[in-house]
Amino acid sequence: MTDAHVTEAELQAYVDGRLSESRQAVVASWLAAHPEEAARIETYRQQRDALRLALAPVVEEPLPPELDLHLRRHRRLGRWSARGMAVAASIALALVVGGGSGWMLRGLSAPTTAGTAALAREAAASYAVYANDADRPVEIAGSDQQMLDDWFSRRLSRPIKAPDLGPAGFRLIGGRLVATDFGPAGLYLYRDASGNRVALYVRPMRAQGNDRMTKRDVGLVRGWTWADDGLGFGMFGEMTDEQLHRTADMARAQFTSI
Repeated sequence: MTDAHVTEAELQAYVDGRLSESRQAVVASWLAAHPEEAARIETYRQQRDALRLALAPVVEEPLPPELDLHLRRHRRLGRWSARGMAVAASIALALVVGGGSGWMLRGLSAPTTAGTAALAREAAASYAVYANDADRPVEIAGSDQQMLDDWFSRRLSRPIKAPDLGPAGFRLIGGRLVATDFGPAGLYLYRDASGNRVALYVRPMRAQGNDRMTKRDVGLVRGWTWADDGLGFGMFGEMTDEQLHRTADMARAQFTSI
């Protein structure tokens, strides 16, 4: 319980928009009096919006024709007796409960459970939350790169060093740790002279300890992922695929030499 009158469950429901109007007003008033909690909840809101953005393509995909019950019914009306229609209804129900649910959940299960596909979604969500944060995009500034590198190295249990992306026109803004289902991940943020930002995301891999450079489009965010010797990487931004690929190649070459 966060407070005698506002619980943690209510705060989470507030983030998801699941509170009644009366409780919403109470929680909003409480947050106004607790700025630190308000900042935490605002971070959750940003993460929620980033995840919705990343998963939008999956949600908007149409149901395949073979799972459309109306089409199945029209195709079989002329060929089935009344008893046959009852059997068809049972089959359709089984498809909805089994195959249908599998279709709806496929984007949330297979791609996100392991490997660089999971890393791509994590990296894109982190980019969406932090890259455009005007107030505090990083925890440690680029001017303290050694401190940042040491922090990442300790928490990821691997030698980590921010690559020099100067030849691509980017300078290091700084970085922060990001929590994932697989433990901590490091997020380096870079910016060019025009204000464009790219994020380099890195974490140890439980699966796909080595993986080729792969193009990834997650919602409106694009990037490239790869894995070398048990470390997974994602380079994400809003540049062209060619620019991102060239920048990712530059980062990969430097990490392999650590």
